[in-house]
Amino acid sequence: MTYNYLKKSFLSMIFASLFSVASGETLPCNVKLEFGSNDKGSVANYILSLQLKNTTGRIISGASVLYLNAEHDQIGNTLLHCSKQQGVAAGGINPGSYGQCVSILQRVDGAFMQSFGSKKWTQIVNTQLSSLNAISHCKVLGFAY
Repeated sequence: MTYNYLKKSFLSMIFASLFSVASGETLPCNVKLEFGSNDKGSVANYILSLQLKNTTGRIISGASVLYLNAEHDQIGNTLLHCSKQQGVAAGGINPGSYGQCVSILQRVDGAFMQSFGSKKWTQIVNTQLSSLNAISHCKVLGFAY
């Protein structure tokens, strides 16, 4: 075996271990409820949030995840959009940095309130929050760069 072959094999193993640690990893995540408004009235957004450390060597703009309950049963999947600063959509997470990845899982807007009334709208919001509060872990499947 030549020195170059061993060097290439070693570097390949290092890069493979970096990627395998990052993708496939199960991390804590949660859903928070944010209220807002639009031209039709009140809006309730259910936002899935995950803190991620970028170990890939490239800027991460998104993460594909399965979201799981406390028993690690799959509830659903989504693409999270990542940024180094909270509330900043552009830029992504630089290599070696931490950042937040988020996705709106569901939105209940003013059209529901207009159709069903405020009491039913509040009931829908609370029912959905109760259901989505079961999310406690996210399994990272891969990244968008």
